[in-house]
Amino acid sequence: MKPTIGITSNIDSTAHMLQNTYIQAVIASGGIPFVIPTGVESDVEQITTLLDGLIISGGGDVNPLLFNEEPLPQLGNVTPERDSIELELLRHMLKLDKPILGICRGHQLLNVALGGTLYQDIISQNTNPILQHNQNAKREHQSHAVHIEKGTILESIAATDKILVNSFHHQALKDVPSPLIVSGKASDGIVEAIESTNHHFVVGVQWHPEALMQNADQFSMRLFGAYMKACTESMIAVK
Repeated sequence: MKPTIGITSNIDSTAHMLQNTYIQAVIASGGIPFVIPTGVESDVEQITTLLDGLIISGGGDVNPLLFNEEPLPQLGNVTPERDSIELELLRHMLKLDKPILGICRGHQLLNVALGGTLYQDIISQNTNPILQHNQNAKREHQSHAVHIEKGTILESIAATDKILVNSFHHQALKDVPSPLIVSGKASDGIVEAIESTNHHFVVGVQWHPEALMQNADQFSMRLFGAYMKACTESMIAVK
């Protein structure tokens, strides 16, 4: 049997939306994707019982009220209804110790769910020079390096201390709480990857590996492969 992978979706006034690259990455890695809508908070316990893994996908900004800040002028669009369902999903999956992969916004929300904070806007809130973190190149193109910390899950997947990633964000992690650790940074110091030391596989990445898989990026394929392996192990353990 293949593991069942829940993927959260974005929402506007008329539709739920999800880039097809997330779905294709799950299928290519050996999982069965299921898109999770907003508004199902009361059913999260049942949903997470059915899931073998969770992917929190990318999207707009995280509401700063969730980490006890008020909005700066540079804050972009927020979707409180999306924050609500994703935080509930994260709390239940963390409690069950089922694999989680947070991508871009999902990486940020994972940090907030465990008590961390964010830069609402890295350019206006940093005095040091910042790289271009919202690239003008296509989504499947790599734009800057990430330096990987030794002894981390990320290093075991990459088998190197530096990878190239794409970049589409203006918010970023600020305070990273235990049990999360930083496993990758950009050369300007922006946190690009985190992972939990208390869970089997809980990883957040600031970039979009699902898009890089469209160009057969080897690290991205190994990352999804490692995630799916953890999901399969979780499925077998529950069965």
